[in-house]
Amino acid sequence: MTSQEDELPSTSMKSSEDQQFGNSSSLDEAQSSQQPTNLNATGSYPASAASPSIAASSISNPALEVDTQNGDNSDLDSTFSSIRDSVYDYVEENGRTFHKYKEGKYVLPNDAIEQDRLDLQHQMVLILLEGRLHLAPIGANPQNVLDVGTGTGIWAIDFAIKYPSAKVIGTDLSPIQPEFVPANCQFEVDDAEDEWEFSRKFDFIHMRGMMTCFSDPRTIIAKAYEATIPGGYLEMQDSVFPMHCHDNTLEGTALDVWGKACVEGAAKIGRPWTNTPNYRDWMIELGFEDVKEKIFEVPINTWPKGRKQKELGLWWQADLMDALGASMAILTRAMGWTPEEVELQLVQVRKDIKNTGVHGYMPIIDDLQVNLFL
Repeated sequence: MTSQEDELPSTSMKSSEDQQFGNSSSLDEAQSSQQPTNLNATGSYPASAASPSIAASSISNPALEVDTQNGDNSDLDSTFSSIRDSVYDYVEENGRTFHKYKEGKYVLPNDAIEQDRLDLQHQMVLILLEGRLHLAPIGANPQNVLDVGTGTGIWAIDFAIKYPSAKVIGTDLSPIQPEFVPANCQFEVDDAEDEWEFSRKFDFIHMRGMMTCFSDPRTIIAKAYEATIPGGYLEMQDSVFPMHCHDNTLEGTALDVWGKACVEGAAKIGRPWTNTPNYRDWMIELGFEDVKEKIFEVPINTWPKGRKQKELGLWWQADLMDALGASMAILTRAMGWTPEEVELQLVQVRKDIKNTGVHGYMPIIDDLQVNLFL
């Protein structure tokens, strides 16, 4: 794995928060410090106090009145049930499940297989970033943090544990996050392509793996700019698709054909998978300052030299293997392939992913920048 860094010159408007990347923090350290779910946001137990007695005369709200005509509430029940089902229900297709809320906007599934893949991917990124949850120099006491496209919520939960000062909100189309989480972490079913209506601005906004999500990522970056406080940071970590290769050993393989078919299908449905290289330019255009970018090359298997590179290759190989089945929707919906044709192609793709003679890699870009709008 190689890494290259391209930085813009620092500006004179640099905020006091702007500093060198923070110290590494491993996942094991974060997990070992996990607090019980009844802790408050500072990590301490709420002080116990006797509840004062309240006289009946002190209650100013009018008493509830009995509806003597209470009868058929089926219209209300039906409305509530419809709203609830659209948020918490799911759609099944080719043996996989997908979000019901805003059905069809996101082409990857939300079932247990995909959730395990997302959690595995989180571990791989931690190895890539040497145990760090972020590269943005946010300081020791972040306050309001937003994780867009939180998935299983694993990043938001780990962040909330590491930074008890922070109030962390994770948003996603699918309500697949765990029920028991740190007291300073909450999840909301939300569509980032809708208007952002948060009650406060954020000093740190995090997005990871959004390559497949948006029809126009530039508008999402614009919303993030408006939603950050002066001196606040936006950090985006994303893959560049399809896969790359330095020596043409990938060209013409089943893996190459599959990747290019996914890209073509995504373009057909209006959600291109090729926008990641544009993130930096869009950030600069929209007003972010001091933009920094790191590009990592993550191998598809153990073909490169070096222990860490081979370890990353094993993690990415496992991620890709689980992601192959998730491509069923894009290939059948957009490309017109039959499920049988997809499965037949994937048999050969799996062989290519395991073949150390195929020197493919996935560029992963980490872009971070500060909002210095005063």
